[in-house]
Amino acid sequence: MPTSNSDKRFDLTLAAFAAAVVWTLMVLTTGSAHAFDPEKTFKNNDEPRTILRFGFQALKEGNFADALGAFRFGAQKNDLASQWKLARMLQSGAGLPKDDLGAYKLYAEITARYRDKLPRRSNFPYVSNAHVALGRYRLSGIKGSSVGRSPRRAERHFYRAAALYKDREAQYELGLMYRKGLLGTKQPKSAARWFGLSARKGHKQAQAELGEMLFYGDGVRSNPVRGLVYITRAAADSARSGLKSIDDMRKEALKQASAAQRDAAAKIIST
Repeated sequence: MPTSNSDKRFDLTLAAFAAAVVWTLMVLTTGSAHAFDPEKTFKNNDEPRTILRFGFQALKEGNFADALGAFRFGAQKNDLASQWKLARMLQSGAGLPKDDLGAYKLYAEITARYRDKLPRRSNFPYVSNAHVALGRYRLSGIKGSSVGRSPRRAERHFYRAAALYKDREAQYELGLMYRKGLLGTKQPKSAARWFGLSARKGHKQAQAELGEMLFYGDGVRSNPVRGLVYITRAAADSARSGLKSIDDMRKEALKQASAAQRDAAAKIIST
């Protein structure tokens, strides 16, 4: 696919912004009494994974200055994983002020690098996650910035991650968009299809959503027993992670189900 002049200008803008973010992080990580010096920590021929491992270990130990310094150094070497981690830290505010717009720009720069080609397989998760992050930002927009709410753009990001990278989070988000009708009209069959793909990969919220659709016949053929099985299994697995909303779905379904439906579901779950 040929790249337009506007796309090239967009890529250059993103690259410039990414460089500015990296420079800001360099200032943040070198302004302390224990400034991080990559030249004293790494050798010129150190591979990106060595730098990345150092950064993750520093982060695990709560040493944010060293972690940011390492990821910044990796990003300067054009390492995708380091750049992704910088974006994640900006998004979460881990060790530095939270900056959603800065994170958005870095994620956009990552995805722009692979607009017309695929990354190597080991980098699939970083590019896919960047698309998911951009999609979620586009669902609500970023207050006080030029990044406005755009469900259509969110859909494009989710679709690319879901279809091209088989990302279960993106598949779940697509299902949710189509079930809620965020694009103007509800698309239950498409929602059920994407929920199903995500559910098969173990996504508990997708399992619960699909189960609810089947239980109530929400735009799909009603199958209360199968729906109850999905919801119950999702609730059991999600209880440990504190997803109370799924357990609420289970309780409501059990209340609506007949005794025969509850018994049939229980037999399937116990086998």
